[in-house]
Amino acid sequence: MKQTLFALLVPAMLTVACTSVTQQPQQTSAVYNDLQRQPGDSTLYGLACDGCTDSILVFLPYTGGDPDTFNIIEARARRRMLGRPDIGDEIAIVRSSQDSTVADMVINLERLKGEWCYQVVPKLKLSLPSANGKNQAPPTLPDSILKKWLQPREYGINIMRDNVAMPIGYVRPGTDDKQMPVEFPALKLYREWHIFNGHLLLTESRRDTTGNLKAFNTDTTDIVLLRRDSLVLRFKDGEQGYYLRK
Repeated sequence: MKQTLFALLVPAMLTVACTSVTQQPQQTSAVYNDLQRQPGDSTLYGLACDGCTDSILVFLPYTGGDPDTFNIIEARARRRMLGRPDIGDEIAIVRSSQDSTVADMVINLERLKGEWCYQVVPKLKLSLPSANGKNQAPPTLPDSILKKWLQPREYGINIMRDNVAMPIGYVRPGTDDKQMPVEFPALKLYREWHIFNGHLLLTESRRDTTGNLKAFNTDTTDIVLLRRDSLVLRFKDGEQGYYLRK
């Protein structure tokens, strides 16, 4: 229902509001959106309008009113123009603290949404549990079997509307996993995402004893690169590249 309402309202609002850049200014109502703003977040959210160029961004804020125009020359030069916006794309803007008409950063949220993946390769375990409770060295395996065990797995995160995220590649642990000669790295179980003053917040959740999801950790990341098929996030322990799963 929410997505249907969004699809009906956005074209109408863009037609009326964006044309007010060159016509007599008129007050418009707020545009429906499903973003949940975090406390303390000063980011501006809205839609890209007709008239955007390599130096100017025409922006219809979700809060309503006439479109705003932002200078994006500096943001583009500093590679903080993350995802070239098309008309009607949902975007986030971090304004300059020195000049409110200048955008320090622009994030194309429409491009950010999608199934972002990367490949992980398992590692051979140094020891395996034995029947007597003591660890033992894993058996020597032929190359053909090792090749089968060392097949990569696809990990990632699905960034969706309503600030919902889903982990990609999660496999429920089985009783035989301890006996396997290889192990995969732990997968972050992100269930929620937010933009906060230009940062991308990714929140992990787990189900409690009652079956409800409870947040237990939030990673603050920087978007280094955002293109149609590529995403690079900088975490506190390094950068991670992703490809868009078709």
